[in-house]
Amino acid sequence: MRIHVLATLLLLASTSAQAAVWNNRNNWNSSWEERYVSWVRSSWTVNALTQSTLSNGETNPFKGMRADCADTVYTMRFVFAYMNKLPFAIKDPTGSGVLSNAMSRWDGQSEPAKARAFLNLIYNVGSTRSLPNDSFPVALSRSYVKPGIMLLATQKNHHSWTLQNMLSIGVPHLVFNSTIGATSGSKLQERTSWPNPGWVFEGDQTPSGHAGFRAFRPLAYLGRPVWDVPGYSEEQYRIPLSQWTSRATGKLATQKEGDQAKMDRLMKAACDAFKQRVSSVNEGVQARASIGRCMTYAEYDTYSTPSRDERLFDDLMALRSGFKSASKMDQKTLRRLRKIFPAVQSGARAENQAMRAQGVTADSFCVVEYRRGVSMDLSEMKRRLFAGAVSNNPNDDIQARWGERRGSNSCQSWGEWAPNL
Repeated sequence: MRIHVLATLLLLASTSAQAAVWNNRNNWNSSWEERYVSWVRSSWTVNALTQSTLSNGETNPFKGMRADCADTVYTMRFVFAYMNKLPFAIKDPTGSGVLSNAMSRWDGQSEPAKARAFLNLIYNVGSTRSLPNDSFPVALSRSYVKPGIMLLATQKNHHSWTLQNMLSIGVPHLVFNSTIGATSGSKLQERTSWPNPGWVFEGDQTPSGHAGFRAFRPLAYLGRPVWDVPGYSEEQYRIPLSQWTSRATGKLATQKEGDQAKMDRLMKAACDAFKQRVSSVNEGVQARASIGRCMTYAEYDTYSTPSRDERLFDDLMALRSGFKSASKMDQKTLRRLRKIFPAVQSGARAENQAMRAQGVTADSFCVVEYRRGVSMDLSEMKRRLFAGAVSNNPNDDIQARWGERRGSNSCQSWGEWAPNL
């Protein structure tokens, strides 16, 4: 009888182990959390879903998957847990309970296949709406704001970023992605600059808005009130938005950034945002041609670019503000910035009204081929964007999308954005 019972228990244990997505060999503790921080800082890159191997040398079962912004946040924690056989769980967005690597619905498949299927399930059910249930807001301190946490916007703008590193100058290096379209690739995006806090916290700068820096909850606190989580802080919600970036930078910086380094960084951020817009617009133009009719709300939401255009505007305004206050930079940088901002001591509206079409010259910075055979520099992009000539409406043609002419279509639109100077 005892032999029979023992055999049954061993069989059940074997079946359970076989059924799990992966078997836990380790458990989260302070040591593993620090390893996670180090891994994110050194190995979490925009190529996480394009590489053939993981950072531990194993074959990458997630290669070719396409992630939106919330998917990217979950992927960061998921991949590390999978490689190190740590527990991974999120609160089930579709009901009660949790979704975890203990699930048995893919029994019979190989472990890599089960892991890919599990991550794909998270992609299907997870979103910026579910992230608050799996995270908690933290204090603006390097004890909490460190690689491996997320930065979340309110639901009005439903966007998220992962923190790959917090630079010594108190500026985040963020890895993220945008809404994915039919032809999106697997490569993620990155930026080394602060998102506009007015956009991040838009509509609700309170704890119920769930915006700001947030860390993953310990698994024992899934489903519990967020204020019960150790380390919970409401500090971010008490800082006036007009001071948010400067206060956060001051709290998180360990050294001061020089003028030249700051201009180089801000110029790169604006240029990257300009370049990233190209693929987004091209996707929208291709989708509109393929659909052959006015887009539905869902299609419009996927291919429109109001948030992207506003982020480019914010990056340019941050560059303008930095240039206005800087005093030490090389002559090449100075000439480039004067082309972009020819009257920086004037208001942005007056400056832009005085600008005329900007051709590419020796002082041009960030020359981009935005459609086949046609290029412009960041100065001309800024002029068109600030003038409100650039369309974020995916029903418009490519010339209108880039401000060569005003858009004109009879289709319904939702949530278009225009600069407020």
